[in-house]
Amino acid sequence: MREILRNGFDYNNRHYVRFGKSASQGKEGITVFVSDSIYEELYMITQMDIEIDECVISKYEAQRNLVFSSCTLVPDYMPNIVIIGEYEKTLKDQWIRYVVERYKEYTDKETGEVKKYKTREIEKGYHDIPLSPFDGCGCHEAEFMERTSAALGLDYNAVGNQVRLPFIKGFSTYVPFKTIFREMGVSHITDVYGKKHNVDYIDCIWNTSMFKGHKLFKQKYGDDAWNQYMNTLRKYDFKLGISKYSHHVKNINLKARANYQYLQCLNLKNPKYVADFDDKSDNRPKYDILSPANKGKIIELAEYSTDLFEKIIKGNKFYTLKFLGMNDSEDYDSSSNRYLEAALINEEMLNDAALRQYLYRKLKKQINQMKLGKIYLDGFYHTLVGDMIGYLEYAAGREPVGCLKDGEFYCDTIGYGEALSFRSPLMCPSEINKVNIVHNDVIDKWFAYFKGQDVVMVNMYDMSLPQQGGAKHQIGSHYRNVMLSYNQFI
Repeated sequence: MREILRNGFDYNNRHYVRFGKSASQGKEGITVFVSDSIYEELYMITQMDIEIDECVISKYEAQRNLVFSSCTLVPDYMPNIVIIGEYEKTLKDQWIRYVVERYKEYTDKETGEVKKYKTREIEKGYHDIPLSPFDGCGCHEAEFMERTSAALGLDYNAVGNQVRLPFIKGFSTYVPFKTIFREMGVSHITDVYGKKHNVDYIDCIWNTSMFKGHKLFKQKYGDDAWNQYMNTLRKYDFKLGISKYSHHVKNINLKARANYQYLQCLNLKNPKYVADFDDKSDNRPKYDILSPANKGKIIELAEYSTDLFEKIIKGNKFYTLKFLGMNDSEDYDSSSNRYLEAALINEEMLNDAALRQYLYRKLKKQINQMKLGKIYLDGFYHTLVGDMIGYLEYAAGREPVGCLKDGEFYCDTIGYGEALSFRSPLMCPSEINKVNIVHNDVIDKWFAYFKGQDVVMVNMYDMSLPQQGGAKHQIGSHYRNVMLSYNQFI
């Protein structure tokens, strides 16, 4: 393996050398090799004509190989992009749990020698926490939203896009910033390179945490970095790419399947069962765990799933078809499941031996998965974005205030009030975030377009982002967030 990675290999009389891999390819164990004949040219294209002396190899390679991202190209459209700096602040005196490293001593039983070893321990205390409320996210105007949605072939305008360009990666959401700036009395904003831009001619306001090549281009071209980047983009005829986008609720399952990570982090103990377990007296009343009077929170949470499976087992046609894969979305195609397609053509196929055996195996699998916590709950995955009013205030050179307060989120999919936000994958109970989903006059005026799409706007005053696994504002399996209705857990 070392020989191949260093010196390449021959295949069909052609020599191939290692080219690199994107972050997602790295997760899948994929490494790209290319022919010697195109290596140098392709290397400079992905380098955007910048030679590198020193770098953090893993981070730089992931950024350079963003061109390998699977995405939909937007033809004949390159927006006018302005890059601003990254807003950073400090949350003072936050009560947190944190890891400390200590050396401890022990005595070797054989030699009697006192030796030291290093250990990690969890402590609690007040600390100042640095926060980047807009790390990895920016905003765009209506034309960008309409052009990208058309290229994606959607029948609605997706307010959020995960964008891809060489050395650019992040989540951009639609904000009518031209109108908002006009009401703020702002006609021009200044980019991170010191150049002023007329707001009326801007399509996207992105930041240096999205522009991964900022330091490289700044180091080579100085304040002309962005102009040189765009010139190189045109030189190699790169296109804007969209790797993922916000979804409409009409195409989303409105219940998410939980897992043991979620459930073991919640207080779901049944006090009646605990009391019976603790009572060791001979004359204690008999405890019936199956009695409806004794059911606890976990039973209440699981009832939707158990009722669903009971209906299928009893032969309910509607729920059987739904379980086989029929859904309510407008883009639904039954041809992906031949058993379901056959049943939709002729309901008598539900009595076919092969179909019933398939249904049995599917039911058995999901019932076994329920034992591991995979039960349906009210909520689904969303994408986080920062407080976009605060983002525009920062872009205009003002102190960001925003439209959300400490503990507040905004989304228009699961109702207002208390909710639980789960980062996925969930590592620790402390990552579960109890929040208040709100709306106000500013939100109602400027963010009505969030309605029906899986996007959540997060405040810039609390620990939500670092608490939930250091969540970035990007769609992706590593930073998905499930918003669940809190009244399920009361």
